[in-house]
Amino acid sequence: MPSCGTLARVILLTLILGTGVALSKQEPGVTDPSVDYAVNAADGLAIHGYDPVAYLEDHEAVPGSPEFATTWRGVEWRFSSARNLSRFLSDPVGYSPQYGGFGAYGVSIGKAYDVDPTVFDVIDGRLYLHRNARVRELWQRNPTGYIAEADETWRQRVRGSGS
Repeated sequence: MPSCGTLARVILLTLILGTGVALSKQEPGVTDPSVDYAVNAADGLAIHGYDPVAYLEDHEAVPGSPEFATTWRGVEWRFSSARNLSRFLSDPVGYSPQYGGFGAYGVSIGKAYDVDPTVFDVIDGRLYLHRNARVRELWQRNPTGYIAEADETWRQRVRGSGS
């Protein structure tokens, strides 16, 4: 049974995720495809239209183009080139941002914040987006701890949303 604090974070995150997101199937690491999870798409685009592949391959925030777009998990994803689109299609889970593209620090404290797509970290080949530079500075004080907290909160939310 989850602790009171964990349960409160799950409830809060679930309530917050009800606004400005698209729901779609299968969270990385969750084998039950009937479980829904949220993708941050407040403006109708994943990562505000930035190319998710460029973060991981080039370590840059690069705007995508409508010319190179696909729909995945109910949301439009844009890319800066046909090559990046192809890479994404070969491994969308690997290239997509953690926590559905919500701010990583926010998820670690049970909140779902929109992000500034130019403020990010790549840690162990995974993309973490941040609300702003100030929040990123806070995150960088203890990324391992915040990742552990965010992973747990996200797993609890995913498990909770399927029931």
